[in-house]
Amino acid sequence: MSISDSDHIAIQRLMYRYARCADHKDYEGFAAVFCEDAVFDFLGERVTPCTAIQEMMRTLEKYTSTMHQVHNTLYEVEEDFASGETYCLATHLLSADSTVTKIDMGIVYRDQLRRTSNGWLIAYREFNLLWSHTAVVDGS
Repeated sequence: MSISDSDHIAIQRLMYRYARCADHKDYEGFAAVFCEDAVFDFLGERVTPCTAIQEMMRTLEKYTSTMHQVHNTLYEVEEDFASGETYCLATHLLSADSTVTKIDMGIVYRDQLRRTSNGWLIAYREFNLLWSHTAVVDGS
């Protein structure tokens, strides 16, 4: 298995769109990231289909802001299917009274992708939390 430059760029952009949807709280936008019948394995809970994934993502509402930095996208393509992983450093800010708490998470997403008429989409995503760190920070 290998990957063409154009597939690599398209898959990398898919990961960027995922992060942007999360950070902009664009829950409808996830329909352009996940297949309609996608499965998201979030800490052992299998969420499906895409509409349920969109609803699950609304848990981001509790944060004043997030920043998902995705990188190390490494996928292999075989015809119209791809498998691989993307690293993510996700920062979440919570505000309570005058205290701002920052939660950083080291995440590896393990994915199965499908090429569709709308380009590459996530068919299966496994969320793997490697570590987290919480601290009180200066915030505006």
